[in-house]
Amino acid sequence: MLELANVKRWTAFLLIAALLVLSACGDGGGGGNAAAGGSASAGSSSGSSGKNQTLIIGMTAANIPVPDTYPTEGYEGFRFVGFQLYDGLVDWDLTKSDQPASIKPGLAESWETSATDPTLWTFHLRKNVTFHDGTPFNADAVIFGLDRIMNPKSENYDAQLAGNSGSGLRYVDSYSKVDDYTITIKTKGAYSFLLYDLTNILFGSPDAIKKSGKDYANHPVGTGPFKFVSMKQGQEMVLEKNENYWGGAPKLDKLVLRPISDPSARLAALQSGEIDWAEVPPTESIEQLKSAGFQIMTNPYPHIWPYVLNLQDGPWKDVRVRQAANYAIDREGMSTALLSGAATPATQPMYKGHAWYSDDAEPYTYDPEKAKQLLAEAGYPNGFKTTFLVPTSGSGNMWPLQMNEYVQKNLKAVGIDVKIESIEWQTLLTSYIQGFPKDKEVGAYNISLPTISPSFYSQFFATSAIFPNGINIGGYSNPQYDDLINKAMAEFDTAKQSEYLKQASKILADDAPWIFVVHDLNLRALSPKVKGFVQPQSWFADLTTVSIQ
Repeated sequence: MLELANVKRWTAFLLIAALLVLSACGDGGGGGNAAAGGSASAGSSSGSSGKNQTLIIGMTAANIPVPDTYPTEGYEGFRFVGFQLYDGLVDWDLTKSDQPASIKPGLAESWETSATDPTLWTFHLRKNVTFHDGTPFNADAVIFGLDRIMNPKSENYDAQLAGNSGSGLRYVDSYSKVDDYTITIKTKGAYSFLLYDLTNILFGSPDAIKKSGKDYANHPVGTGPFKFVSMKQGQEMVLEKNENYWGGAPKLDKLVLRPISDPSARLAALQSGEIDWAEVPPTESIEQLKSAGFQIMTNPYPHIWPYVLNLQDGPWKDVRVRQAANYAIDREGMSTALLSGAATPATQPMYKGHAWYSDDAEPYTYDPEKAKQLLAEAGYPNGFKTTFLVPTSGSGNMWPLQMNEYVQKNLKAVGIDVKIESIEWQTLLTSYIQGFPKDKEVGAYNISLPTISPSFYSQFFATSAIFPNGINIGGYSNPQYDDLINKAMAEFDTAKQSEYLKQASKILADDAPWIFVVHDLNLRALSPKVKGFVQPQSWFADLTTVSIQ
């Protein structure tokens, strides 16, 4: 049961899980692309402005993320709730816009692997850190948090949390306390991806968790830059600054999160002043917002918008059919005409310029005639019918209905007749981790996925018998690919590891287990009064630098 539950950690990732992608778009000063209405990198302290330091954000989610240590609502839940309330042993460095976000010390100020045993990691914990309830963070708190996910015999074990976040610890064999500020983690083999996986393992106050029990999500207590105040599901969550934050107190006094799943409604709320920050406004509004002085921000980040194909039965088992679908997509047209430059074409998991991008991989230009030829060679000269399950909104999904209709038209032109079934985001995530339905034909899931960590490669594509608890629901398998990922996991030299992953990217592009469509550029619009935000090449956001002028 635990092994099955561990798969579910990605029902918020991703999800989605933890993983990596990059390229630069924006100035090195940290603003990404901003309209003339105000520099995104110009900061101000709350004391100097004298204004109400409250930031109101319109999220794409249809509901407020449940604020346990593994939030719901995908990586948007981590962006605005998880990483505001909590910290991990390892955090993301979100201070730069001109390079990919890297990992940095969090609640662990340093770590090392044993010189004689690469499976043994030692983490040295940060001292003088307290939870929001005033209790101390120490090794006991870490062991408590890990037991809550990994130890079914612990009275504090939470099966649901284990299901959501457990796969982040799937290669952990054991863990133990050395002293009050030192712990060790032993992996099941040499595993160089561990630090990336640990970014999603967040720690709540043991006292608060024991006190609140099953009601803890209504009273979350972490060590993060903001503290929980109140929550009304479907309406808003209110957080306030943590004056004692170990990383430095935020400039904002209050953070208000509002779920607004409809892009037009987010746009209207931004224009009316109801919110200060809109995630993913309609692309047709970009120029209008710029001319009105709003800050329009984009930057590459670890993301892909694909179709995860069902390779187990039917037409998609044939690589020629999968390649045909990839040749049928007009990615340039979607990126420029439909999305107004808010995305770039994707022909493999990583985008051009990333360390794991393969220049030797199949580029998949827009070639409908080649697509038809491949379909005919595969035995489908008249095409076939299939069903795609797609989200209505949600973390990283951009404008899914319009984008899916665009793809549907492209595929129809070469003979692939797609029926689109739209599902609410969190419901689709839950369905996705359970795998393709057995009671009806479903050819693909359209789902926004993170490529933020090298473990992306093992999670989504590696053969499950070799890589337990992954979410390769399509059933893709390639022994050469698995061998490369095994080598990458055991390689601690970054350059050598990247070369293995680059080779793996080529195999994925050629085998086409997914239809690769676009990479999101993380479009968001901010009021001119919002200052100091750095648009990172990341799913996540550092809100400690933000102020209101």
